[in-house]
Amino acid sequence: MPRARAAVVAVWALTLVGVVLIDVVVPDAQALSWLALALPLAVVAGIVGQLAVAEQRGFVVRLAATACGSFALVLLGALVAVAL
Repeated sequence: MPRARAAVVAVWALTLVGVVLIDVVVPDAQALSWLALALPLAVVAGIVGQLAVAEQRGFVVRLAATACGSFALVLLGALVAVAL
């Protein structure tokens, strides 16, 4: 897997770990607030990851993939938090 794609998958994995930790550790009343913080942190991590790769070609597409994947993971975590 190329480094650029690996950076996208790494941010998704980091987001998934964060979402699971938030859903497990944080009390139900505060879970949505913490999940609202997790998404911008994932976007910043995606920007840092893509800048670390230093590949210009496809930067915007990879960053959009990172943000959309992270959004989907946080959305699923929010649905789980609301359902529990």
